[in-house]
Amino acid sequence: MSVLRWHAHADHRLRDSGDDIDGHQLRVASLCVSLAARIGYQLHDNDLVDAALHHDEAERVLGDMPGPAKDRFPALAAAYAKAELQVLTEMDINWTLTLKENDMLTLCDKLDAWQWARDHGVTGGEWDCALAKLRIMAHKLDCTKWLDEQIK
Repeated sequence: MSVLRWHAHADHRLRDSGDDIDGHQLRVASLCVSLAARIGYQLHDNDLVDAALHHDEAERVLGDMPGPAKDRFPALAAAYAKAELQVLTEMDINWTLTLKENDMLTLCDKLDAWQWARDHGVTGGEWDCALAKLRIMAHKLDCTKWLDEQIK
């Protein structure tokens, strides 16, 4: 079963874009591989690509909770995160990431959302803020040139 993303977004260009978690997870994994190559990070003997390929699998059971809802209601976000962990455990999906790998995954996950919005003509406002956050994350990982290439 595929789960659609953006279902609660106010802009119909995203809400009706047909993006699903399957495509999203593949794109995130591809971005992780690209980022790792750029910064010389070895992908063998770690779970980064596996985590990228499965980071939203719990949404098949729980659905996709919109980011703004998580931001506005931290207690709800915490409960959802706990439920996600339980569902992933029941699915026998688990991974261990270093802090750097987690930062890489988060950057690629957020970058994919930004690229999807841009490619569907949704820019400005919240997306300018998202890009500023992406730049901070990229600076932390010393990959600002890579990010610049991705946002062209």
